[in-house]
Amino acid sequence: MKRSLRWLLAATLVAVGILGSRTQADEGLRAGVDLLFLSPKLSSTGIGNVFYGQGVGAIDAASGSISGSELDFAQRLIIGYEGDQGGGVQVRWFTFDNQVGYNGEVDHETDGLVSLTGFLNLDVDALDAEFTQRGEFNVWDWVATAGARYARVSIREDISDPGMDIDWESFSDTVWFGSTGVQFEGAGPTVSVEGSRPIFTDEISFFGRARTSLLYGEVEQFSAWRAGGGIIIPDEFVQVWEVQAGLQMEREYDSFDWLLGIFWEAQRWDSQLLGDLAFHGFGINTGIEY
Repeated sequence: MKRSLRWLLAATLVAVGILGSRTQADEGLRAGVDLLFLSPKLSSTGIGNVFYGQGVGAIDAASGSISGSELDFAQRLIIGYEGDQGGGVQVRWFTFDNQVGYNGEVDHETDGLVSLTGFLNLDVDALDAEFTQRGEFNVWDWVATAGARYARVSIREDISDPGMDIDWESFSDTVWFGSTGVQFEGAGPTVSVEGSRPIFTDEISFFGRARTSLLYGEVEQFSAWRAGGGIIIPDEFVQVWEVQAGLQMEREYDSFDWLLGIFWEAQRWDSQLLGDLAFHGFGINTGIEY
């Protein structure tokens, strides 16, 4: 993971050097929205870290998975400005806020094998503020970005309705019956590289984008086996990876350009305390450039 991060950082620096010599003069405001349809994933190992970690001695083994609809709705808003030398700034906001089902099985030394079901609220927000640099290299149009990200991730049991919560009462030694799960809040650097090139016609382009963020913050963990429910775990690092690839159409009008695209997207939020949270699916992008 560290080696991959170094490679992406190096690629960003190389791209910035290349783009600094040949830029695309396209000054103006940019605004767009990504309408995303993503499937969240959390493996049995991740489920164990989220719900059963931190000193639950009576549990011998735990497994489980999350499942919502096949694809859940999310969105990303982007607004930015680009100068006539290719440099600019942009702000991006990603949000995923959906209810997902939980199915688990726990081997308890006193109560034996217990099956658990319920629903979780999965809420992810990420806000990026960054500098951008655009330029051309051969037939490719490149954009490199660098800035900062603030993010909040919550994987919590839904207790809004008695039929939605997880039945921790099945265990004889539980002491907390509030909402269980984890919450992370932190910030850190983020960098990305995007390349695109025309295919078939000048109006249609293929594009690919890779982004990584290294976030530092704290995790609040809520356990059914801890009196009072929650503890705060400081100094947690979360590595975030994002990849998109797809097609985009750009059509020119008198006062603005209109963009429309479709793409595949994958994300991974890599942290022991957050489990191994991941998303994959597709998105539809639309936007304008003045």
